[in-house]
Amino acid sequence: MNKALELENAGLVTEAADLYLRSLQANDDNIDSKLGLKRTGQTVIDRKSNEFQAFYRSNQYKEAVYTFLDIDNFRSQASRYGINIGVPQSTFAQYNKAKEIYLDRQYQKGMDALHAENFSNALSLLDEILKIDPNFRDASQHWVTARYEPVYRDGINLLRSGKNRTAYYAFDEILRNQGTYRNASSLRNEAREKALMKIGILPFNGIDLSQRDIAQELRTYLTSDISRQNSPFYEIVESPILSQTDITEAIIRGILTKNQDKILELPTDIDAILSGKINEYASLTTPLQKTRRKAWLRETATITREDGTKEKVTEYHKVYYYEYLRTSVFKMSISYSLRSMTNNSVILSDVIHKNLEDRIMFAEFDGNFENLIPGTWYSATRDSDMDKIYDDRNSVNELHSLFENRQKITSSRELRERGLAEMSGQIAHHLISYNPER
Repeated sequence: MNKALELENAGLVTEAADLYLRSLQANDDNIDSKLGLKRTGQTVIDRKSNEFQAFYRSNQYKEAVYTFLDIDNFRSQASRYGINIGVPQSTFAQYNKAKEIYLDRQYQKGMDALHAENFSNALSLLDEILKIDPNFRDASQHWVTARYEPVYRDGINLLRSGKNRTAYYAFDEILRNQGTYRNASSLRNEAREKALMKIGILPFNGIDLSQRDIAQELRTYLTSDISRQNSPFYEIVESPILSQTDITEAIIRGILTKNQDKILELPTDIDAILSGKINEYASLTTPLQKTRRKAWLRETATITREDGTKEKVTEYHKVYYYEYLRTSVFKMSISYSLRSMTNNSVILSDVIHKNLEDRIMFAEFDGNFENLIPGTWYSATRDSDMDKIYDDRNSVNELHSLFENRQKITSSRELRERGLAEMSGQIAHHLISYNPER
């Protein structure tokens, strides 16, 4: 506000008005800024109005229109703070005439560009018209054509060239933003139908029969993760034959040799099979390991000497505390592939390793552990030159932290669930991000 006042006194009215506005944006109760804006704002509008009149009289309708829009924008900002700035009524009528003449010219240019299928130029012209007057004739309808006809045509060409996924997204863009446009909806459905891959998921082969449960669990995660992606290009096919772990090998062998047993026939609408092998697997939580450790218990006592004076002395006593250790592990390595049912070609494949571990180590003491001091001793009843007491801050803090550590371990089942979810998510991401058109 102070800077605005300086500029106003120096005759820089436009700059001062701008600063008064900024002052009110920060504090709309500033009376001095409101008065300053009222003074300078009217001067700014009067000057702009004179510019408008000059453009209008010389038939410079574009310049006249944009000058009036500046006037109207400034008036709108000022009115937010209760400052009403006057504009001659005749200016409004002249603006409407200038606007009609200028927008009519731009409209004709836009129509010419549209008829010449110069869509980008038409879009630019129609954009300008609608920003100035959103209801100008049928400009909004032609804007839709200028904006989406190129996308529509690209979609048709992509569909013809077999790039069905890219075509799907072209038509989907139109439908999401515009709602309807020609037959974009049916063309999007056609593109999706051609791009759709129906997948059967087999339980992964384990090293031994004991891994059937983990194979089925992984299959469940995969089915859920792939379905949750909501990709328009993948569909999971379910069938009782696909969940039978003990015949997975036979199914795959039948696909490879094209000599499938009738009993093991897969649904006919499957386009590809997702299968794999468990190369390594371990999931366990070790028993709680308890170890007795030696330490010193520090005690401070006050003694009275023969002369009657009192003195504090520190004594160290040999004690035991107990240290506990436990570990949970999930380790798994799998290889997987997605194979075409048409020609048995490998569409995608990879190997995933996952190693998760949790470990707890804590201590317990039958007493106040804050008085424990780390160290070693060789006899509970006799002192020795080899006894050691480590009564320094770092050593003491390191020992005490054991008593404050968490005592609940993440179970192997929890680790397994997390590991399977992460591995399944990785496979699902690999599948969903695969694009045969790249």
